[in-house]
Amino acid sequence: MVTGNPQSGQNISNNMFYMWRCIIAVAHNHADGHVTDKERAYFEERFKSLDRAYALTDEQKKTFADDLETPQKVSELLTHINDPSVRGQLIYFCGLLVHVNPTPDPMEEAIVQKLHDDQMASLDMDAIRKHVNEAVNSEMFQYDLQMSKLHPQHGLMGVLDHFMTRMGFSLTDNYVG
Repeated sequence: MVTGNPQSGQNISNNMFYMWRCIIAVAHNHADGHVTDKERAYFEERFKSLDRAYALTDEQKKTFADDLETPQKVSELLTHINDPSVRGQLIYFCGLLVHVNPTPDPMEEAIVQKLHDDQMASLDMDAIRKHVNEAVNSEMFQYDLQMSKLHPQHGLMGVLDHFMTRMGFSLTDNYVG
């Protein structure tokens, strides 16, 4: 099924292995429960790339082949993927898979939407907001610090700059890049 020489010298992670198993399981979620020819071709190309990058074991290749023939439960496979970045990749590759066929299957689309919703629900939005707020405040401080170096602070030029700034004009606009 898959041949080639590994390029990275490392084995495929458990997260990545189960990610591809989940994607195969999503492909089975058609009304007839079978993987289409176009989806099979998609997987064959992905598996060749994976084998070149990670030197898949014979057991891993067999598992992929078996999964293509026998549907697995996405929910059970998903429990093996605990790396958030791999979960993000899962959503991305499932989205690509859904559009391999000319008419996306509504059942596949529903699963991808559920995966996306679950991923979003697992995010700590308060922590993300706090991190973004800290980053913005740091950037604003750095900008203000830079601007204070450009604006005259004392003497007649300081007074003129202050007056012009209050009037809506900046003496430094042409000098800030």
